[in-house]
Amino acid sequence: MQKRIVLAMTIGLALRAGAGLAQDAAATDVRVRELIKQLTHDDPHQRVAAADALARMGEAARPAVRPMLEAMVGKSAWVDFSLMDGLADLGPVALPTLIEVFDKGPDNLRAPAGRALWTMGHAAKDAIGVLERVSKDESAPKNIQALAANALQKVRSELAERSVEVAQPPEMPPFAKVNTLPGAGEWPAFQGPRRDSICREGNLLREWPEQGPPLLWKLEGLGKGLSNIAIAGGRLFTMGERENKQYALCYDLAGRKELWAVEVGTKYEYGPLSTPTVDGERVYVLSTDGKVFCLAVSDGKVLWQRDLVKEFGGKMMCVWKYSESLLVDGERLICTPGGPKAMMAALDKTTGGTLWQCEMPSIGDLGADGAGYSSPVVAEIAGVRQYVNIVGRGAIGVEASTGKFLWGYNRIACKIANITHPVVHGDFVFVTNSYNTGSALLRVKREDATWKTEEVYFLARRKFENHHGGVVVVNGAVYGGSGLDRGEPTCVDFATGRIHWKAKAPSSGSASILYANGDLVFRYDRGLVVLAEATPREFRVKGKFQAPTGEGPAWVHPVVHDGKLYLRHSDLLLCYDLKDS
Repeated sequence: MQKRIVLAMTIGLALRAGAGLAQDAAATDVRVRELIKQLTHDDPHQRVAAADALARMGEAARPAVRPMLEAMVGKSAWVDFSLMDGLADLGPVALPTLIEVFDKGPDNLRAPAGRALWTMGHAAKDAIGVLERVSKDESAPKNIQALAANALQKVRSELAERSVEVAQPPEMPPFAKVNTLPGAGEWPAFQGPRRDSICREGNLLREWPEQGPPLLWKLEGLGKGLSNIAIAGGRLFTMGERENKQYALCYDLAGRKELWAVEVGTKYEYGPLSTPTVDGERVYVLSTDGKVFCLAVSDGKVLWQRDLVKEFGGKMMCVWKYSESLLVDGERLICTPGGPKAMMAALDKTTGGTLWQCEMPSIGDLGADGAGYSSPVVAEIAGVRQYVNIVGRGAIGVEASTGKFLWGYNRIACKIANITHPVVHGDFVFVTNSYNTGSALLRVKREDATWKTEEVYFLARRKFENHHGGVVVVNGAVYGGSGLDRGEPTCVDFATGRIHWKAKAPSSGSASILYANGDLVFRYDRGLVVLAEATPREFRVKGKFQAPTGEGPAWVHPVVHDGKLYLRHSDLLLCYDLKDS
């Protein structure tokens, strides 16, 4: 009798468990259908959120693979990248459908399927046969043939890729300790006064409360744009697009009152991309169509202007427009037109006159002609002051006094977009790029009149590749988010290329980074902001919060100034209190 009771109880529990599983499966099916519907929402944030959610659902998301392809309609690069990432994350769940659609599907879906296979890289090795055949199929549309060839090259290169690290670090100058300085100082340009994404203030919160640091204020009305802020002389400068025109903007920092707005450019899909550079009584801005303006800080009066396209034959390496932030060095204003006779140019910062322009020789076949999306940095390498940047064909060094081309490095270039600017320490240059490239440390040498670069190490993309959030180097460690449209927190030894740690990203999307007071601030493009300790020992989170969001991805880098954290997201600027009382 007792055995019968136990058996009945066991059967009852099993039936209830089965019913619970069935209910869970039914609820999951309903959720998948809801997310598929959300993929067609008018709000891109809703479409991105649906893609992120489906990417985490594994096998249950199989019915969503084709709708995810159908949602890649090309209206928003951010949405399309999110969908490609989601399909790549689904991996073997999505792969059979992607192969089938790319091979024999309708033309409007073959291109999205090809891009998703490209994003998968080595995980799409089962698609090699189809990719080979389509790449040689003369009856296929040219864009589909090209996609097949590109995806095939990426899959094969990832399967074969090798990282070259070094066991014994080369001799190099010691890294200076990042000391905190009294007072707030200024933040007059992109990534700060030294263009290194380091805030040297102290007395900041070392841990954040659960809900995040207190929000002091928010400012709306900046207009669309990915331009960051510059702070100098009690004023805040940025750029924004309003009513189909680009403006340079100046605000009173204390009262947030707009002091002036000067029209500098025309409508662009993302708005202005460059950050103003403030130098004394002048501020320099660059519009997306390549117009350089020198404006008076006091009232925005145009003191002079130049046109990089018309005057220097400038062009960009790809479809996206000018985004570099101009560099002031002494009496020179450094810009990168990207022209055949003027890859880089120096202008007199007072008059706008041309001091020199640098004609760039061929440095290799990788990448594309034109300027990149990186910004120049100034450095002393082998005793020569020079400007280092990543352009369409790779990293270059140009003599500061004459504009003479000194050296180039092609391996870091891709054909799509070269974005993250180099970091220089002594005679060593760290470069990183995405889109199937990776990272490298170069030793730049001068032998009499000849310059050359030597690879100390090369890290394949699966080790470390930074998309566009930048990196920061502190005490010999490189910190940044790794992955195409991803932000996997990673710490790399600068001298050897050894990975100290790589953590799972706490959010989907790419991440920008800033160092302040012993900690790192990661900002993810979905709105999450994370505080982590800057240490090569481990990735240790000390606080996080979800910031209010504006239109599109939150790609603008965080800024810390005078104990406050500034986060711009298109039309919106948020200010948080970080002071440790």
